[in-house]
Amino acid sequence: MELKNITGKGMNIWVIIKNELRHKKFGFITGVLSLLIATAGFVAALILLRGDELATEQLFIEKERELRAEMAQLEDDYRIIMRNMGYNVLILNGSQSIPELERDGYASTYLDYDDVWKIAESGITTLNHLMPVLQEKIYWQEHDTEIFLSGIRGQVPVYSKPAHLTDDDEYRSPIMERVPDGKADLGEEVAVSLNLRPGDIISIRGERFEVNRVYSRRGTRDDLSVWIPLDRAQSILGRPGLINGILALECVCATEELGQVKREVSAVLPHAQIFEFSSLISARADVRQRAAKLHEEVLHAEIVHQMEIREEKERLASVLIVLLIAGASVWIFVLILNNVRERKHEIGILRAIGFRRHQVLQIFLGKSALMGIVAGIAGCLTGIVVGMSWSGFEHAFSGPAGLITFPLIIFGILLAPVLAVAAGFIPSVMAANQDPADILGEQ
Repeated sequence: MELKNITGKGMNIWVIIKNELRHKKFGFITGVLSLLIATAGFVAALILLRGDELATEQLFIEKERELRAEMAQLEDDYRIIMRNMGYNVLILNGSQSIPELERDGYASTYLDYDDVWKIAESGITTLNHLMPVLQEKIYWQEHDTEIFLSGIRGQVPVYSKPAHLTDDDEYRSPIMERVPDGKADLGEEVAVSLNLRPGDIISIRGERFEVNRVYSRRGTRDDLSVWIPLDRAQSILGRPGLINGILALECVCATEELGQVKREVSAVLPHAQIFEFSSLISARADVRQRAAKLHEEVLHAEIVHQMEIREEKERLASVLIVLLIAGASVWIFVLILNNVRERKHEIGILRAIGFRRHQVLQIFLGKSALMGIVAGIAGCLTGIVVGMSWSGFEHAFSGPAGLITFPLIIFGILLAPVLAVAAGFIPSVMAANQDPADILGEQ
């Protein structure tokens, strides 16, 4: 230490520190470098971890979006499958006996034809593809056989679901095609047993029809059915303005299954009841539950996997930061301790000419703090550059979710001074507590 111009009123601690740094540049530079590396490693590690967190969040968002798209596609596929499987809900008169319905194959009580329009115009959300039907089992005298005569019309549009409808309020993908006027559709068993083909003319109770199409075997009473326009069936069966059922397809969107359907229908037709084709309803519920479970399992597995990777990175970063901080602390401790030993006699002179303990302490702690301030600023900037270049993010600042935040910068800058002062505190106290008489006596 140079003692020139430091006595009396001219004593200036920062002048002493400046002179000390001028003559001990190597120690100052190495101290700054050790603190710079620790600070840069700390800041870069935090930026990289934050970048990894943001990338993971984005990955989860993308994965969720992909899974939702897959679920939507599955819903569409399921909707098509269910449509192809046919109707799964039948709306009946509330007084209809279900055992009788299951025994005979058709309802013996009736609804007004206008009831189907009341449902269609009610804004119902749980049903779609409404089909009014009048069906009875009759003796077909012209061919000496029994058939199920079914009167149908085009599906009544549910106006709350415009996406399924054309501009003419017809269904884009109807479950069952409309039977043209003057024609009849046959089940396979009826057609095969009577050797009937499309284009043949048949007569039902005196009314003539042309065979329009023959449906393939379904393994149900549809194989024994003949479908004709609803108004012709009402005339033949003597049921003008009446139907005995409304077929419908329960929507995929129905979240509470049949209970929600019953509530919506009862609000419009309090005199009606719901009969479900349980096997189709169960199949629907099973498909949706399996799809939802698969969705949750895939997303959960991805989250667990990413969290494990993140935890491993955090452990490695923690070890690296601890090693860097510990290494810098030890090096600062050694530098200050050696400086105290090398300047032992200068310390004795300073004490002899009037320097108090706290002033000696300020000299060494000031040197440590100065190294920390320089290293903190340079290390923080270096860490930001390294962290940004390795993170792969183009924008460092993006609000609270950005890679670089104001608290990170402040903490990064303050880390090195605090670390330097803490590491140099014990050697500085040792220097301040030396007895000048003992030091000078050694000379």
